[in-house]
Amino acid sequence: MDETDNPIRFEPKSLSIKIVIGILVLLVGAAVFMELERTKGDPTPEKSDATKLKESLAEKYNISVTDLRQLETAIGQEAAEKEDAKGLNRWTYGKSVFFAFTIMTTIGYGHMSPQTWQGQLFCIFYSLIAIPVAGIMLLSVGNHVSLAIRVFIRFLERTCLSSVRSGSAEFKSFFVTFLLMVLMIFFGAILTSHTDGWTFIEGCYFTFISVSTIGFGDYVVNDGELKSTNHAKTFAVNFTIVLITVGLCVVSSVLCSVSAIIEERQKRMRMQLPDSATNALNAANLALNTVTSNLPLRLSTRAKNAVDSAVVETRKGEI
Repeated sequence: MDETDNPIRFEPKSLSIKIVIGILVLLVGAAVFMELERTKGDPTPEKSDATKLKESLAEKYNISVTDLRQLETAIGQEAAEKEDAKGLNRWTYGKSVFFAFTIMTTIGYGHMSPQTWQGQLFCIFYSLIAIPVAGIMLLSVGNHVSLAIRVFIRFLERTCLSSVRSGSAEFKSFFVTFLLMVLMIFFGAILTSHTDGWTFIEGCYFTFISVSTIGFGDYVVNDGELKSTNHAKTFAVNFTIVLITVGLCVVSSVLCSVSAIIEERQKRMRMQLPDSATNALNAANLALNTVTSNLPLRLSTRAKNAVDSAVVETRKGEI
């Protein structure tokens, strides 16, 4: 099938607009989630209990207020470091972006969730907007990737092989995009083995579960052993977002290629079926002529008219 018969067209302006809208929805949603969730709950009761405990310790052990404040500061810093190491101090902007990304793509690892009623309510309305936006964007990118691959294959065949090889362009596109998907999974496995200390199989498992939007949440990038600095964490999370987005586009392209193959097969069947039916009726007409040659004229004429009507109806169906 020629590229001119393909309904998909390169539309860079439309594609760029969809990508920009998708990025804006992601960043704005992350900012709102961070603002709603980083001040979770009402800290007044906890502060009140802590104040009572502090006064009790100062009175019981004769500790000065200054020493007690220094001890409180040291304990607070250690607790904050442990919370950050365990991922409990979640709602930084970078992690909020990652959380919003899992909503948009419906991966939903489950490693983070809004705890305030405001965050939960916003999550409902945000999902209703963000998921369709991401779906439209990924589908558009996947269509363009699939079309670009078909054009590239045709270009290689015409320049390097001096002719266009026989075979379905959709099947060739499917083969190339499927190969890209496998390479993407391998690349994700290599990346996560360095950033999170996972094995190659664990990395492949995480990447596939992510790009297929299954998202069990048993493996989440940046929860592994190799956590050297905050900058490294931020880079790992941001690059994983890019990697998974590209992977989702490649998977979308694979699905587009499969859909194109099915549509092409159905089109061929629709084109071949009427011809087969017409040939069968013509054969029946010929056989009927032989049989009715010895019948009375009236019966012979009626039988021939019935077959001719069937042939006419079949040809109308072709048109």
